[in-house]
Amino acid sequence: MDKDLPNLYKGVVNTNNNQNESVLGEEKEKIIIDNKDIKKDINRIFNSPSFIYKADVFITLNDNNKIKKTIIGKNNNSLITIDDELIDINNIAKIELI
Repeated sequence: MDKDLPNLYKGVVNTNNNQNESVLGEEKEKIIIDNKDIKKDINRIFNSPSFIYKADVFITLNDNNKIKKTIIGKNNNSLITIDDELIDINNIAKIELI
């Protein structure tokens, strides 16, 4: 029953806890920037029964510019319009389905 087993690799454990502080600091900034209500509104538009391949919307940007666009899709950070424009979701203050 005595078999020679291979030695196990033992990694060095670094007890530097500064990494946790930097991660928490970044999350706080993301919470301030991230507008979850806008993302919920966008998801409601794309999941509505009236959305087949496009939706006409009024978009109010953070600088109070109001634009009327036809959106056809989205990626992680932007809405895609029928005119091949990208609208940054973080710049949207309000979105309404027409």
